[in-house]
Amino acid sequence: MRFLRRFSSSSSFDKIKNTNEWMKRHLKDKYVVAAGTDNYRARSAYKLIEIQARYKLIQPGDVIVECGGAPGAWTQVLTQIQGGKGVVVSCDLLDIEPVEGATTLQRTDFTLPESQAKIMSYLGEEKIDLVLSDMAPNITGNGQLDQDQITNLVYAVIKFSLQYSAPGGSLLAKSFKGDHTNRIIADLQRFYRRIDCVKPDSSRKESAELYLLARNFVGVKPKKP
Repeated sequence: MRFLRRFSSSSSFDKIKNTNEWMKRHLKDKYVVAAGTDNYRARSAYKLIEIQARYKLIQPGDVIVECGGAPGAWTQVLTQIQGGKGVVVSCDLLDIEPVEGATTLQRTDFTLPESQAKIMSYLGEEKIDLVLSDMAPNITGNGQLDQDQITNLVYAVIKFSLQYSAPGGSLLAKSFKGDHTNRIIADLQRFYRRIDCVKPDSSRKESAELYLLARNFVGVKPKKP
């Protein structure tokens, strides 16, 4: 009876079953297969590839900062497009294996002022042409909490971009579709001429993620006395 009590929980079996089913779908995912063939570190590479094909965000010679770069798939795409020109600095809380042509800062919390100062130390006096963020919080399952957490990350990226972007610069940040989306867009419209919400085909259909793309940075007007 002790054995039966220990293993009779249907929730445990359901969790294992769901995990196995997810893994089967994941391994059959065409973008996962393609990533293995193309030597990208994750299927997420194709999200940036799609966005680049449509909007031509990245130009050789650009100064680029990437937030939430692990495992380095976006960094690979960035350096391929750059072709040895420009600057790419990528950071993440997790470990990142080096990517040729980029500076990778691992175990670095982008939201901390000292981390942002460290990033800028690699740029010298250069202003940033493109800030990218694929950061996301650890998902709790609580929709409102998850949305609040990713919104905080998005605003951290926006504040950094407003301070360090070059005139005409761009920002691409992951968010979750929800109550805060319109507010973020309205705030971005104060500083950028073009705002788009992008859902790449390679983004999983069941995912609430979307990418906020802000282009043509016009600067921050000083407050009137």
